[in-house]
Amino acid sequence: TDTTEAELIERFGPEVARTVMEVTDDKSLDKAQRKALQIEHAPHMSHAAQQVKLADKISNLRDILASPPADWSGERKQAYFDWAANVVAGLRGANPQLEAVFDAVYAQRTSLSNA
Repeated sequence: TDTTEAELIERFGPEVARTVMEVTDDKSLDKAQRKALQIEHAPHMSHAAQQVKLADKISNLRDILASPPADWSGERKQAYFDWAANVVAGLRGANPQLEAVFDAVYAQRTSLSNA
């Protein structure tokens, strides 16, 4: 969104704003760079940001399983699942319960069609 850090601070306080900014991709970079940086930065994020990132990846995988973008092939969906698993590998230990949920959702990747 176009929401600024200052707006986040005003509405939700500095702690929430810091966490949101920490998990927000730099949109000035190309997609491949942003994806690589998520993998690279995951182990070094704050505990709060790691949990948000875990929850976000769970949500994204569930969305792809339930209602994937119409133009995504089975290969693209599988590639997203695999990339998300690489991000989550760097988050291991942050929240075992969320990690178990991620693993259960990731295991459903076998239902991804090649269509």
